Amino acid sequence: MFVSSRLAAAAAATARSSLAAPSSLASVARARSSVISRIASPVFVRAYSSHELDPANKNDYDAYVAQWVNHFSTVEDDFELERGLNHIFAADWAPSVELIAESIKASRRLNTFATAVRILEAVEHKVHNKSQYEAYLRELKPLLDDLGVVDKHALGEIKAVRQKNWWADA
Repeated sequence: MFVSSRLAAAAAATARSSLAAPSSLASVARARSSVISRIASPVFVRAYSSHELDPANKNDYDAYVAQWVNHFSTVEDDFELERGLNHIFAADWAPSVELIAESIKASRRLNTFATAVRILEAVEHKVHNKSQYEAYLRELKPLLDDLGVVDKHALGEIKAVRQKNWWADA
């Protein structure tokens, strides 16, 4: 039977600390099992992806939305915009409409049309069904029209054109 040196040392220390020396294999096994239970007692904790905010807590959600609305209203470069987008879309919940609106305003302020379209695409993938996405679009329609942003479906399908290789003509 294989016993690691750490477990054997811990079992020996437990046996030495008892008043009577272990007289049988059973007492060594009991000492070993008590050491193992102290060493390998797992603790399971749910870690949320959004900086330890609890989605069930309304105050946490309001603070989360206020933090990111402030971030997007003051963002000055593409890196910070995309960092914020990574954070809000990595969270366990779908972003609020006001948060999406502020992120789209920031992308247009930074003159990144493609990012604005990708924000809408990310919302489409984040929500649970198509009706929720359509509700986002209805709510954001005045802002989208004002900023000239459309979702990717309105852009149409883009077909890649491959160049013909001149050396492959045979």
